[in-house]
Amino acid sequence: MPRFRATAVVAAAALLMAGCATGPGLAKTNSPRRTVQAGADATTTDPSTKPSAQAGKPVDPAFAADRLRLINPCALIEKDVLQTVGTPSRYSSSSYTRCANYMKDKAGKTLSVTIDIGYSLTSTELKNATKQVAGLKSAEQKLNNSCFISAVTQENPPQAVRMQTNTGTGGGEACEPGRKVLEGAVRKLRGNPQKYSPPKGSPVEVDPCAIVERSTLAPVLGASPRALPYGLHQCSWTGQNAQMQIEFKTARIPKDGKFDSRSVETDLGGGLKGYQAFRDGAFPTCELVLVRTKDQSDAGEIVEFVVAASKEKELDRCQAAQAFAKAVLPLLPQA
Repeated sequence: MPRFRATAVVAAAALLMAGCATGPGLAKTNSPRRTVQAGADATTTDPSTKPSAQAGKPVDPAFAADRLRLINPCALIEKDVLQTVGTPSRYSSSSYTRCANYMKDKAGKTLSVTIDIGYSLTSTELKNATKQVAGLKSAEQKLNNSCFISAVTQENPPQAVRMQTNTGTGGGEACEPGRKVLEGAVRKLRGNPQKYSPPKGSPVEVDPCAIVERSTLAPVLGASPRALPYGLHQCSWTGQNAQMQIEFKTARIPKDGKFDSRSVETDLGGGLKGYQAFRDGAFPTCELVLVRTKDQSDAGEIVEFVVAASKEKELDRCQAAQAFAKAVLPLLPQA
């Protein structure tokens, strides 16, 4: 089956350093399409290298998924951390778990720093985690003026805190500042980092794999679908030449509610409306988006349901996506 993933939605606004950045629709508090391949788990190792770690168990309780879902990633790269490598600038965020700062290094040259928490690693990336950062196994990859460093927080399925650093033409070495910032971020993560204060109806704390019942998947995928978690807010299931996916996202909410030029409004009952878009091709797909929260600046949160299947499979994909949504919506936090 070909690859597919719901289209990424850019978050509403650049997040200012003074507030240490929050995602759209999420206030802060102080508290004591990467693609998934249908039919193949991107994090599964080959039989000779299956992880021995207990499934879903982080290497430290500080990195538990339920805790990470509420942590503001911008709080992990606050001013005191970034000043170890240069001069911080504005923060920006494009998801619950990602934060970036486009700053200057100590020589006054371009340096961008991006952190992702709950980042899903491939089996190859886990196997290559032979270094150490802040007491965690780490994998490092350098590409031209970029460096990617992943500190492993869970081995089964593999997850990490991932740091990407980029330098401009003629800039300094990218990996050294990345290591320093990642060390500071992990230190904060183990402590008492700033957390989101979700509005009513926010799905940010929901485990997407746990909320969907097998009976919801069976009509499309059969009795034994295979779960494919990705990150902290997305889960896919495969079976019988088809795939279903749910994802929670931050988003700028369009005035007309249409996230795609092909979107059409659909009534889900109980006063709820969604917007679905059908994409034909070798693996026809229907995506159904519903708004869960929205503030006065039209920044908010959405849930996206996706149903896709091979072309020869007889299935009304949009009807299946609507049934998927109707089964899950009563289980989500209510506004």
